[in-house]
Amino acid sequence: MGSPYDKEPCCGISLLKYILFIFNFILLLGGAGVTGIGLWTLLKKWEYASLLCDDLYTIATYVLIITGGVIIIIAALGCFGAQQEQKCCLLIYFTLLVILCIGELVVGIYVYIYREYVNTELERCLNGTLVDNYGMKDQEGFSLAYDNLQRTFRCCGAAGYADYQLTTWKISGEAGNLSSPDSCCKSESGYCAVRDHPSNIYHTGCVDRLTDYFSAHLAIIGAVCMAIAGVQIFGLVFSMCLYCHLRYEEQEPY
Repeated sequence: MGSPYDKEPCCGISLLKYILFIFNFILLLGGAGVTGIGLWTLLKKWEYASLLCDDLYTIATYVLIITGGVIIIIAALGCFGAQQEQKCCLLIYFTLLVILCIGELVVGIYVYIYREYVNTELERCLNGTLVDNYGMKDQEGFSLAYDNLQRTFRCCGAAGYADYQLTTWKISGEAGNLSSPDSCCKSESGYCAVRDHPSNIYHTGCVDRLTDYFSAHLAIIGAVCMAIAGVQIFGLVFSMCLYCHLRYEEQEPY
């Protein structure tokens, strides 16, 4: 009758190694994807973020990029620890993965909570910044971003095109005979923005459009954080299982 130490573990070390390696390779690709999405958002959508009063959207984007980079590093460490059967690496990997999971859950929950305040923040922010900054000589970047916003989202002003009547741009005479910018026009030919009640102008305010846009993007960021945290639980289980098997193998008497 054999010794109980002669029994093979229920889940072989070799199998665990390959499962953990494949898992971390997929996780590494996921981290690269998360970083790519963050960079794309930062480079392509920075104009709209510049219209906000606070930097939360930009911060969330940077968090996405940093999270992707950290995932790549941790996944590489997990691959190395699994293939080399390094208990120290596996323990560090497990600890970092726990910290990362907690961080992702916190960010995901916070982003979902903040989504509820996006509309209120945008109303407060866009009304003030539009009135004070649009069309001013030292605010060309803001004006260009707002023009692009209106063309892209087919909107005008904050709550509507009438908002421009209250702007410094209009009151100071910088607007000339324009009641709103040409970027508010469905078709920018024919000076449609000259009339007080133009029929060829977008009547929907940009607050509603931008609220939908930021809410959708924040939802994606939150969902990505929560989903990755959920998937990483498997990494925690497999890495700890492999660590325990390697430790058991070292302590097994001969």
